[in-house]
Amino acid sequence: MSKSPNKPAGLRAKIKVFILLSVLGAVAILSLGFSLFFFEIEDTIYADGVIVPDKTFEIVGHIDAHIVKFNNRVGDDVKEGDVIAELDSRTYEADAIALESAIHELEAEVEVKKAELAILEKEPLPKDLWYSRTNLKECEDKVRLARERMDRSKKLQLVSAISKVEYERIELEAIQREAELARAEENARRVESGLGAKYIEKAKRDLALVAAKIKGKKAELAFLQSRIRECKITAPATGRLVDLQCKDTWYVARGKVAAVIAAGKRVRAIAKIDARVVRKVKPGQKVRVTSDVYNKYQYGNFSGVVKWIGDVPLTGGPTDTITRYPAEIELDPEGYVLKYGSGVELAIITGKQPAIYALLNMSDEDFKEIRRRRAAHKKMIIDESLHYNSLKKNQD
Repeated sequence: MSKSPNKPAGLRAKIKVFILLSVLGAVAILSLGFSLFFFEIEDTIYADGVIVPDKTFEIVGHIDAHIVKFNNRVGDDVKEGDVIAELDSRTYEADAIALESAIHELEAEVEVKKAELAILEKEPLPKDLWYSRTNLKECEDKVRLARERMDRSKKLQLVSAISKVEYERIELEAIQREAELARAEENARRVESGLGAKYIEKAKRDLALVAAKIKGKKAELAFLQSRIRECKITAPATGRLVDLQCKDTWYVARGKVAAVIAAGKRVRAIAKIDARVVRKVKPGQKVRVTSDVYNKYQYGNFSGVVKWIGDVPLTGGPTDTITRYPAEIELDPEGYVLKYGSGVELAIITGKQPAIYALLNMSDEDFKEIRRRRAAHKKMIIDESLHYNSLKKNQD
């Protein structure tokens, strides 16, 4: 019974301890809360990405052809002008040989036409028209004599001085002389109408026609030769062969991508940034990069810098419900080879800010925007109030 007075004293001591602990806890919580406003931490955004080349060249097939030989494989380094693959050009080569033969024949024909033209320019008329006037005079004299003889034969035949057979022979000769005279007159007319000049003009046109045929054949040959030159897949720039889509089919289709070359000295990564934090990312921000190819604990991190942020979201998979935007990160590989297409983990350092901002996923810009909106809203309310008071005074 003597210990009962100590029980209230012990209870009071426990209450005091509880109150003291509560006060200390509240002070600690308040101190922690205030420290979140004053203590700054590094704001970092994490995103996955993939290594991409500085420049990409897609080699498109210009013709439909089978491949007869591959000179390179995917992953090989190529120089500008290197032949990556050779296409089947036998059809074009056969057509080109036939055209070359046709051109040689036409060129020989041109030489013949030139020689004929040179002869015609000296003597444009054929041999049977060289003496057309003399022949005409001769035929006229023969016809005159044949007519006189015919007249005498008629008289002699009336008195039966010559036989009927003899008379018919003389009559036939007269008809022949008349026909010869008609031909001689026609030849003379043709000569006088400029037949020689027409012969020369026709020879020149024949020569021009053959020359035009040669020009057309040469144009066809040039086209075939260009096709033969296109019967190869050539590297447009120095780089690395990263894709060879025709390696399985051994066939190149016109207008389709046959090979892809990665070129350029820069090493880039395309980051996939969550739309909820993409507003914090700005060009020039530093980036820590961890590559899937190199162990983080053995090789450490690579450094990089943000170059640009895309405005169009990336196309995600059917199960991806988060909108992501692309951002280009220029990397410093520090002498290591970062494989194209390999994955990287990117830590984009957006700056330092109070810890409370990081917990709320907000930045100074967000708070500035909130303050700006509040000020604009307050100004709108004041303007409406002034406008209302003005209307009320006018009504009074």
